[in-house]
Formats: sequence, structure tokens, C-alpha cells
Amino acid sequence: MSAVLKKALDDYYKMIKGERANYQACYKSFLEYCNQELEFYSLADLAENLTKIDVEQACKYYFETSKRATSIEAIQRFLTAIDQFISHTKKREFEWRYLKEGCRNKQIVHDICLSLNNELSQKIYLPFDEEEKVKIVKEQIELLNKNNFYQFGQSVIYRLLVNYGFKEKIIINMKIEEFNEKEGQLLVGCDEEQRIYVKLEADIWDDLIKYCGMHKYPDRIYLFTKSNGEKLTPDSIFHTLKKKMKELDIHNFTPTTVALQGVANLIEKGLTLQEIKILTGFETQKIEDISKYLLTDEDIEKVINEKLQKKIRNEVMVWN
Repeated sequence: MSAVLKKALDDYYKMIKGERANYQACYKSFLEYCNQELEFYSLADLAENLTKIDVEQACKYYFETSKRATSIEAIQRFLTAIDQFISHTKKREFEWRYLKEGCRNKQIVHDICLSLNNELSQKIYLPFDEEEKVKIVKEQIELLNKNNFYQFGQSVIYRLLVNYGFKEKIIINMKIEEFNEKEGQLLVGCDEEQRIYVKLEADIWDDLIKYCGMHKYPDRIYLFTKSNGEKLTPDSIFHTLKKKMKELDIHNFTPTTVALQGVANLIEKGLTLQEIKILTGFETQKIEDISKYLLTDEDIEKVINEKLQKKIRNEVMVWN
């Protein structure tokens, strides 16, 4: 197996060496991992049996054995290198049964980042975006007591974080006077000089009015409070929901990880880094972490070229 895989990797690397010189270390590490940990007898056998867990473990091995692999970029580089090799072998009719969607999907990146966070030079903050877990959270939100202002408030906060990515301190410090019921707007921002009014989605607007109407403490200062009317803390923002998630053995559910999913949504909507900073209150590093998490080498190339072509088309239309 060693000789067969080595030849296949070497042959492919020779083809792409001019464009992807930094992939050599990835292929060397992948070969070493396969030789040490896996028992496959041919390339076809490897393609038939290699799983996502194997790829994750191979990436962790790359981190453990490479002094230069210290960042999320290194994770993406390794996964892209393996993914391109797999795509190349598919032309020779190899199936890769467990990797039909490739190696670079967000779930694999997410799992690797979580397991490698101690080894990464910059701790990565990951959004709460695993499809099954998000589905469970939404189911639990539907089970919250809608007649209890504190529990109902948690459902409203969840949607604010997912839609607008507000940092937890924005939610905690949000004052009741900053919600304009008539216009459906919230005054937000960590920087006093750059506070902006955000027009809310219709369903959030309606539920925020309902929340204020049912609140037990109408003369409060802060928009969202604990059940006793006191100012929220980071732990009390999702107190009921976090308790449920713990019972269901779902980890990584916090106001920050939910807000970072909101940041991911804002990035995908096309907001700039500075606009996201003003709106959410998050630091540049965290926003860049999410950008890196969302994009791979090939995706970046594709996205940049699509945007450039769109700009060119728009300019042509203007001139015409």
C-alpha cells in the first residue's frame, strides 16, 4: 500500500507543483499517517474505506508532526490538498464512498478546530452551526414557556444573535429605551460614537413588542433581564436553554458561539469587516476567524473571481 499511495501522491504533486508547492508536506504527512494507522492494500481499497474520521485524524497527525502547522490556514491547506488529490483520483473511477462531499466541508473543519484548539497558535472561536444541533436547539426553543417572559426572552435573544451577531455585552447592556416599538428599530453598538439603528425582521419586532408587554418589570432599565428583573449576566442569557443542551449532551452552545453564527451570516450577506465590527461589537480577530472557517483555498479563488466578474459586468452595463 505504501508504495502505491506514495507513487499516486508523487505523480499528482508533480502535476500541480508549480501552483501548489506547499502541498508537499501535506502529502508526506498523509502518507505517513496512512502507513502507520491504516491497513489498506490498494488505492481502490483506501478509496472504498477512508472515512471523515480518518481524514480528521490524519490532519491532527499533520499538526502534531509539523512545526509550521499552527493555524486554521494549515487545517484548510491540508484538507484542500487531500481533497484535490481525491478529486483527481475520481477521474480514474475511484469512488471514495465516505467522502463523496469532499474533505473541506465545514463539519470536518469544525471538528478538527475543536479538537486542536489547544495546539492552534490563535484559539479559534467556532460558530454554533452544526445542522443537527441547530435543529435540536430550535425544537427546544419551541418548548419554552411562551407565557414566561424570561423564557420567551431567550427565544428572542437567540434570533437576535443569529440574525445580527450581537456580542453578548450588547445584549446585556441593551436598554429598554433603545427599542423603538413604533419603527421596529434597535439602537446598537459598542462604540458610543458609532451607534446605529438596526431595522428588525418583522417576526423579531413583533415578538419583542410581545416580550415587553408581558415583562413582569415594566419600569426596568435594561431591555432583557433575569427572571427577578436584574441585569443579565453571560451565564443567564440562555440559562434555560443551556440547561436543556447540557441534558441533551450538546456542547459549544453559548451566546458567543450563537452570535458567531450570526457573524457568519453577515459575512455571507456581504457586509464588510468594519461594518460587522460596528454592528456586532466583535473584534477583528474573531471576525477573521469566521471568514477563514467559511472559506477554503479554492473557495476564496472562486469567490474573488466571481465578484471581480460581477464588478466588470456592472461597469459594462453602466457604460452601455
